[in-house]
Amino acid sequence: MSQSVSQALRNRFLRAHAPLLNVGLSLSAFSALAATFVFTHPDLSHELMTPLTAIHGLLASGVVAVSVYAAMTGLIWPVAQVVAGLEATAKTAGALGIATVLPFAQATDSGGAGASSGAGQAVRAAHEVQIGVYGGYNNTRPSTVHFMQPGGTDLTFTDMMWKGESFKTEPYWGARGVYWNAKLRGIGFMFDYTHAKATAIKTQELTQSGTRDGKTVPAKEPFDATFRKLEFTHGLNFFTLNALFRAGGPDKRFAPYAGIGIGLSVPHVDTNRSGAPQKARTYEHQITGLAFQALGGLEWRFLRSERASAFAEYKLNYTSNRGILNGGGSVETDLWTHQIPIGFYYNHMIGVK
Repeated sequence: MSQSVSQALRNRFLRAHAPLLNVGLSLSAFSALAATFVFTHPDLSHELMTPLTAIHGLLASGVVAVSVYAAMTGLIWPVAQVVAGLEATAKTAGALGIATVLPFAQATDSGGAGASSGAGQAVRAAHEVQIGVYGGYNNTRPSTVHFMQPGGTDLTFTDMMWKGESFKTEPYWGARGVYWNAKLRGIGFMFDYTHAKATAIKTQELTQSGTRDGKTVPAKEPFDATFRKLEFTHGLNFFTLNALFRAGGPDKRFAPYAGIGIGLSVPHVDTNRSGAPQKARTYEHQITGLAFQALGGLEWRFLRSERASAFAEYKLNYTSNRGILNGGGSVETDLWTHQIPIGFYYNHMIGVK
C-alpha cells in the first residue's frame, strides 16, 4: 500500500515539476556544447582572456547546474516521500480498525514485501549515474624544468621544488561524473576534472646548467636569479576519461574501487623573469600536453536510500607540460602530482520501475 501511494505521488511530483527538474540537465548540456564550441573556435573568445579561461567558467556553471538538479531531486523528493509515508500510515490505521479486512491487509503487506524485494533486485540490476564533487590535498614532486627564451636563454633546472597550496585561493577541488553499467559487472566510466596547483618555491636554490642572455650560468643560484615567479596555479588542471572497477556494487554500504585514465593537462601558466616588465608576464590557460592518472579509494553509502555517498581516495597524475611564453620561448616540465580527494556523490538509478 505504501509503495503504491509513494509511486503515485512520485509520478504526480514529476509531472508537476518536470520543467524545473530538466533545467539543471539542460544547462549542463549547454555548458558542455559551449565548451566544445570554444575549443574548436578559439578566435571567438579574445574578450574572455583565453578560450580555456572561458571553459573554466563554463565548467563551473555546469557544476552549479548539476548541483541544482541534484538538490531538486535529492532534497525535494524525500519531502514527497515523507508525505506519502504519512498518507500510507493513516490509511493503514483505518484498515486496522476494521477487523473484517485485517486478513486482506496482511495479504497486501505480504505482497508489498515481495514487491519491495523485487524493487531491491531492480535497483541492484539498474544502471547508475553518480555526480560528485571533492576537495582535499595535492602535492607535486620535484621535477626537471627546461626554460628557453629568445636572446640566448636556454636553461635546465634539476629538482625544481613545488608546493601545492591546497587550501589557498583557489583551493584544490574537482568534479566528476560516473556511469556504471549493470551488465558490465563492476566496470564503470568516469569523466574527471581536477583543479590542482603547483607553485615553484621562491626561497629554493636551483641546480642549473646552460646560458641566460647568452652567458653561462653558475652551477647553483637562488630562484630569483632567473624567475620572479613560476606557477601553475589557476590551476594545474586535469581533464581525464577513466575506466573504473568497483568491488561489491550499489547494494553494498562500503565499496572499494580503482581506476586508470588519460586526458589533457590544461594548466594556467603564470611565469615571468626577474627584472622583466609586467607586460612580459605569461598569464593564461594553455593545453600543454597529455595527462595520465591512476586512483584507488573507498565509497561509503551512508544513507539507506543510497541517493548519496561519500568517498576518499588516493590519486596520482602524470602530466607532460609545455607552456608557450609571452614574447617567445617555452617552459617545459613533467610533473607527478599526489592527491588525496575527499568528496560526495549524488547517486541516481536508471531503469528502476
